[in-house]
Amino acid sequence: MSLDLSRIRIVLVEPRVPENIGMAARAMKNCGLSRLALVGAVDHLTPSACRPAMEALPILEAAEIFSDLPSAVARSRMVVGTTRRGGQDRGPLHTPAEWIRDLLPRAAGQEVSILFGTEKDGLTREAVGLCDVLVRIPAHPDFVSFNLAQAVLLIGYELFRTASDPRCEPKSLDLATAGSRESLFRHLDAVLTRIGFLREDNPGRILPTLRRLFGRTSLEEREVRVLRGILSQVEWALEHRGGKKKD
Repeated sequence: MSLDLSRIRIVLVEPRVPENIGMAARAMKNCGLSRLALVGAVDHLTPSACRPAMEALPILEAAEIFSDLPSAVARSRMVVGTTRRGGQDRGPLHTPAEWIRDLLPRAAGQEVSILFGTEKDGLTREAVGLCDVLVRIPAHPDFVSFNLAQAVLLIGYELFRTASDPRCEPKSLDLATAGSRESLFRHLDAVLTRIGFLREDNPGRILPTLRRLFGRTSLEEREVRVLRGILSQVEWALEHRGGKKKD
């Protein structure tokens, strides 16, 4: 497969240091990536950002600007979060090579967004909740934190290196958009709360776990419609207890 790098978006979430934005753009240019999105960022066209970008200045100038993350990823068919932290509520963590080899082919030719969090704290729990896949860059255990631009470069290099790998076979799936999946999760949340499976004041780790589960399956648009149909039928049954099944 020839990986279409033009379908890959680098999404920087609330970056605070202009120089990091410029260096991230330069790293993207090195790796053949061109689509940059910024969420709640500082001014990305200041001299402090533009100087380190060098020949990647057009990437900065063309960057998409968003005020919130759900809007930034709404059209994406796969949302990938980068993190250095594991934990029960974060599910399995893949190396960049594993993700590119095993999961990225499912989104062949479709929009994929890769999220990078703030320089200090990384991605928030809410941002992680929007991700289908989580990736952790291997590092020495004494110091596992990477500079923002370094992380973009390492992920970008893996994408560039495997862009023409014949072992990376496309699956030709019509993956659901992030916006469509979010509608499903809101619907699921409402139904599970209504039947008492979730507590409205304390949903706990159930929903994040379900997000990870569905993220690993790479839901297609048709499958989202089927699942929402099931949830709608459950709602109907709750309103008509003892009644006949809806036609």
